[in-house]
Amino acid sequence: MAGNGRKLALAAVLGALMCASPVKAQDGAASFAQDLTNCAGAVAAHAGIDVLAYPSGASGEWADVLGDIIAAMNREEGVQGMTGRYAASAARVHWVEQPRDAREAAANECRVRFGRG
Repeated sequence: MAGNGRKLALAAVLGALMCASPVKAQDGAASFAQDLTNCAGAVAAHAGIDVLAYPSGASGEWADVLGDIIAAMNREEGVQGMTGRYAASAARVHWVEQPRDAREAAANECRVRFGRG
């Protein structure tokens, strides 16, 4: 029964993310939670990384960017820990379905916004 609850929660997050505009800046006073989870999903989709299983200390260009975004998510209220990872995983599903050039553009924009540059 707990698995069904998790699936329903993930479906709700996915539904909310699908209605959101991808990779757009939010109001300066607003939370970055949506931007961060969307970016984590875009980077994970572009790099072929499973955001739920992403290990701490992974290496590589995109793994480092994803690590920076996950670290920022862990500081952002509402998307710390697995909550943020589930939301990012739902965003990854969205980005996997987008054209490769759109995924790459989004991932690069996210690297500039939230990565080490």
